[in-house]
Amino acid sequence: MITHISEKLSSLFISQGIIPEEDREVYEYSFGTLFSAVFSFTALFLIAVITRTIGYTALYLIGFIPLRIIAGGYHAKNHFRCFIILICAYTAYLLLLTYMPMEYMLSTMYFSITASVISVFILAPSDDSNKPMSDKDKVKGRKSSRILIIVYVLIVILLVTFVTNLRIPLSFVFGSLTLSISLLANMVKYKVGRRNNTDICKEGLQNEET
Repeated sequence: MITHISEKLSSLFISQGIIPEEDREVYEYSFGTLFSAVFSFTALFLIAVITRTIGYTALYLIGFIPLRIIAGGYHAKNHFRCFIILICAYTAYLLLLTYMPMEYMLSTMYFSITASVISVFILAPSDDSNKPMSDKDKVKGRKSSRILIIVYVLIVILLVTFVTNLRIPLSFVFGSLTLSISLLANMVKYKVGRRNNTDICKEGLQNEET
């Protein structure tokens, strides 16, 4: 549905002379990304209202969104899959936040922020076939994502020191952990795709030889 709306809106803008025909794909991708984000975060907001976790959800998104923008991450094949993945990750976060025993929260938080730092330093920025990055952008993204995750560590230290409710820093850390898992998933996707392409090329060469 989002793809269909993006295509229709791009066609309307082209027919009105607002955008050139050669930029159709760029605008369709941009509109799709915008509508997908609005739809997804509206759904998260409604769930947060129902579960009375608006504050915790805001912290989760603050931990997730800035890193997602700078460091990249996993991209599904279509907007619906992106939506399902986001909802599943958010639901898992809410379940952990609600049912995790208090004595495990601090150790879980330290593990999560450590995993986030390691993944960002090793895997970010994560490239995407729909939006390839130049070497200059990769260098800039690597530096920015590392600075940001260090800022996250300082924020977590301050929250743990001055806030008694551990669910507050835990929500923030789970946001960065979600991004870390996304980086790892995108790396696996890239390696599997490259291996499949290599196998196809080898198969094609073998067929030509025979």
